[in-house]
Amino acid sequence: MADPQLSAFYESMMSSSGLVSEKLREHMPYLSLCSDKIDNLTPPPIFYVGRRSSQRILFGEEWAMQHDEELRTPDPELEHASAEAYRYALEEQPYYGYARTRLNVGGKILDIAFERLIVALRPTPNSDRRFCAYFGVIQDLQQL
Repeated sequence: MADPQLSAFYESMMSSSGLVSEKLREHMPYLSLCSDKIDNLTPPPIFYVGRRSSQRILFGEEWAMQHDEELRTPDPELEHASAEAYRYALEEQPYYGYARTRLNVGGKILDIAFERLIVALRPTPNSDRRFCAYFGVIQDLQQL
């Protein structure tokens, strides 16, 4: 992982064996959290967007503060493309990836390069419920 904060998050989560611990608290401003409800075409809905998360930076405060419906990535192509990464994190092990893509955000076309880590966590060792923690780092962002 190129970004030191992303690496620190990975180390913290691996040392807690995929369980929620106090170590999660220090990373919360940079995370987006979503449920474990996934289908074949879309990632799980987001229920928390940290104040310094890459998704809040990219999609804006208004998007992050929506409460009337399931929160989804506003670019349908990115939403569809990310489903496999969430499925992998929920079924296998943490997902790490680097991507460069174009997004349509509010009618603006953006070229973005980013690193991302998705980790599935359990609230307690015996819990059947899980959630995904997404830590993304924008490496390059340009409006086209």
